[in-house]
Amino acid sequence: MRIPKLLHICLNGYGVLLLILTGPSFAAPSDDPDILARRGQQKPPQIASTPPTLTLSKPAGGWTSALQITVAGTCSDPAADPVVVNINGVRYYVRNANGSFARAFPAAKGKNTIIAECANSAGVAKASTTVDAVISSIPLKVVLTSDSDGVYTDLHIYEPDKSHVYWADTNSTTGGIFFLNQSGDNFDQAGYGPYLYVHPAPPIGVFRIDTNYWPGGAVQHTLANLDIILDEGLPSESRRRVQKPLARPGETKTLAYIVIQGNRQPAKIYVPGQDAERDMPAEVKEYIKHEPKREGEDTGPEELGYLPAQDADALRQVVSDVALLQARKLSPLWEPKQRDCAGLVRFAYRTALEPRDATRTNKLGIPAKLKLPPLSEQARQTLPAYPQIWQTGLNGNQPRYGNFADAETLIGYNFRLKSRDLTTAQSGDLLVYQKPLINDEPYHLMLFAAGRAENLAVYHNGAQGEDAQVRVVSVAELLQSPDPVWIPRPENPYFLGVYEWNRLRPQNA
Repeated sequence: MRIPKLLHICLNGYGVLLLILTGPSFAAPSDDPDILARRGQQKPPQIASTPPTLTLSKPAGGWTSALQITVAGTCSDPAADPVVVNINGVRYYVRNANGSFARAFPAAKGKNTIIAECANSAGVAKASTTVDAVISSIPLKVVLTSDSDGVYTDLHIYEPDKSHVYWADTNSTTGGIFFLNQSGDNFDQAGYGPYLYVHPAPPIGVFRIDTNYWPGGAVQHTLANLDIILDEGLPSESRRRVQKPLARPGETKTLAYIVIQGNRQPAKIYVPGQDAERDMPAEVKEYIKHEPKREGEDTGPEELGYLPAQDADALRQVVSDVALLQARKLSPLWEPKQRDCAGLVRFAYRTALEPRDATRTNKLGIPAKLKLPPLSEQARQTLPAYPQIWQTGLNGNQPRYGNFADAETLIGYNFRLKSRDLTTAQSGDLLVYQKPLINDEPYHLMLFAAGRAENLAVYHNGAQGEDAQVRVVSVAELLQSPDPVWIPRPENPYFLGVYEWNRLRPQNA
């Protein structure tokens, strides 16, 4: 008998183990899981007796056809942190990790002059090289960095059709591309960035550029540096740098609005708080009247809204179909570093709720013959902060929403206990397990899928790399599992029960 291999319990969406839970806490979420997962550390100053030496191992020079250039090397003083990398006059910081550094940075068409330096109290070391980037000119490029280690200045792009491009949804329907803040195999580390967004053919309309700030450790503030490059590589190239201080945890600021015009007219840039209000383009004034909510924006008092009945049925079908498809072939739009048991739930629900056309369906990797029912606009309007669909905590007594929620937060804030009786489960419900004091992240989630020849459970095994899998097991197999931990019966203390999304109207409402 094939049984589910569930030894790798769910990690959070960044591949980072969360804090160990103690005591008999059932579905009690962290005070703020985003902040807990995003802690950083400040290094005390070091006194050096000799100047450092710096060696560049990458790039080796020559040419490249990639949109990014990896800069790597060594600094003899591991305490000389950060390393400063200057590419064509744009300054970046990169962490010096035990004497080594490596980071991918945006390339510009043509010659790229790269200068790296590390410094201590005794002196400065430099090394330089050049790389010719054989790439097309880029009409719109946005680069965001910060001046502090141990912080996050997450980049969020809202395109003219109000679509949201960020770390969890990196490809827009219009062709915009978000490059993850990544160092080697490490995803979205706290630090200097860069965050990079490019669009090879930006549509006419207003782009809004936001940053969402998460300090960590002793860090209280940082300076966000936004570089907007238009028509890069062409004679009409123009650049503008925007700098804004950030201080409050969870604070979101709009750094700039970019207006793309037709008929080869130059784009307009408006920076709130820096440019005079009288200079605000008419397009931006109109856009602001109906602009999307900002990440983490307080939505005020709320009465829970339930999806209309027809949308609830459609959502259940799409969630289970999308989850099952991942066991056959992973969607290219499901970020690899977001693939864990909670990530499968987030991806399936987000996909079910979003508007989908043929292009989006194709990008998701959904077979054309599989007709996924759409949800109405009314369904999305029941979510006060859509496309932020997950409650992540409270601001005072008011709910706070975001795009990311780990397993603990999903069942603590977003799913309600329906029953410990498996016969109450419907498609899209969660089967929730807990193994306290054994795993750093003890919760494991399975999605229930009905309506087939037999009821199924689909889940991500929580592993990383080659061992990572989305698996499907029949409920009949679960009920007969030789490992009693995974038997979904009320007498199993590790089975917390069937959980239902709290936007679906309960049967006994």
